[in-house]
Amino acid sequence: MVLKYLICNLKAHKTYYEMSLYKESLKDIISNNIELIIAPSTPYLSLFKNENIELCSQDININSDLYLTGDTSIEALKSLDVKYAIIGHFERRKYYNENHNILLKKINSALNSDIKVIYCIGETKEEYLRKVKHQVIERDIARILNNIPEEKMSDIIIAYEPSYLIGSNEPYDIPEIESTIKSIKRIIESYYHHKVSIIFGGNVNAYNIKELKAIKELDGYILGSSCLNPNNIQDILNIIEN
Repeated sequence: MVLKYLICNLKAHKTYYEMSLYKESLKDIISNNIELIIAPSTPYLSLFKNENIELCSQDININSDLYLTGDTSIEALKSLDVKYAIIGHFERRKYYNENHNILLKKINSALNSDIKVIYCIGETKEEYLRKVKHQVIERDIARILNNIPEEKMSDIIIAYEPSYLIGSNEPYDIPEIESTIKSIKRIIESYYHHKVSIIFGGNVNAYNIKELKAIKELDGYILGSSCLNPNNIQDILNIIEN
């Protein structure tokens, strides 16, 4: 049984040569009770096929039945043994104007193809300061889960990522993060009668993972810049597992 998830979002980093070296370094990583999931950019997904590592796409094609220029079909992802897809990441919402209608189409497209969804939610700094964080989170949950078939709920992982922590060195407020995680679980269990896995992201690294580990309700973590060095991944796994 998987106790925790550790998702490595490599974003658009690394050339082919760098990614080839990265893949070789991952062969030495030992993970016991944690499901290690690698999310390289699309051109490098094939490098990790048959490497005994769970693969994750950083996005899903919204027009999966049109096979448009520049898109990647779901059949192509499935042929590479992609098991997960990140949908709703703050960067996609901000720079590509992805709204809930787009996100819902992507999520249903993934779920209908038996690809599990890592659905990212979280408030901006401005929303946090205005004290509307909980309303934002409830909206992000409701607009998606209200439109997901009940039998697909278990194929969704919620990634709570406050956008202002992504790529920053801002210190964590652990009690507040813990309270928010509990609130997310309570909302989903109360309104949808399901238990879903909740993971946390936002500059997670080998230093602050010790603090996050104390939050018992967390089911895993999503890494950004800290996973670019594979040595950091092993360090973080060791801390989580010990």
